[in-house]
Amino acid sequence: MTDQPTEPVLVDDAEGEEPLPSPQVDPVEQLAHLVPAFWRTMRRASSAAERLPANESQVTILRLVVQGGGLSPSELATKLHIARPTVSNLIKDLLHTGLVERRTLDGNNRSVVISATAEGREVLEAFRRDRAEALRSALSRLPADQQQQVRSSVDALRHLLRELERSVAEPAESAESERESA
Repeated sequence: MTDQPTEPVLVDDAEGEEPLPSPQVDPVEQLAHLVPAFWRTMRRASSAAERLPANESQVTILRLVVQGGGLSPSELATKLHIARPTVSNLIKDLLHTGLVERRTLDGNNRSVVISATAEGREVLEAFRRDRAEALRSALSRLPADQQQQVRSSVDALRHLLRELERSVAEPAESAESERESA
């Protein structure tokens, strides 16, 4: 038997957003709530965030095309694990905002590559800078022992993310194999 409550005890966070589990709740439950709270808070901390798309998948598309130098809609759908028509709709919005551009390959209108525009690269870089600065500033205000705990946890969180990605990918790969063999 554990001292942990079976239902999360929620407390309001500083911005009045979604309540966060209290420190008495299971750490995994706390982490599940803290990750999106970090994302929302880092967006608010960045002046560049107002130029970023509100949709996280669109931000991910922008990040992927900046990193990859240009990707096809099919490649983006595969990387995002979402349907190709959904990616097309997300891309349309990004094209409209001027953060990405569509180029045809070798004059073939059916083969396209989505690339970041100069504005898209600049917005993403400014957001990354602002986000890192906000984290550095907040971290510097923590007691030294907590600063060290946060720094020490980064590698473990990276490994946790890889395991989570692996566990999410395995059922999707299994379902795809079943469809192909049917």
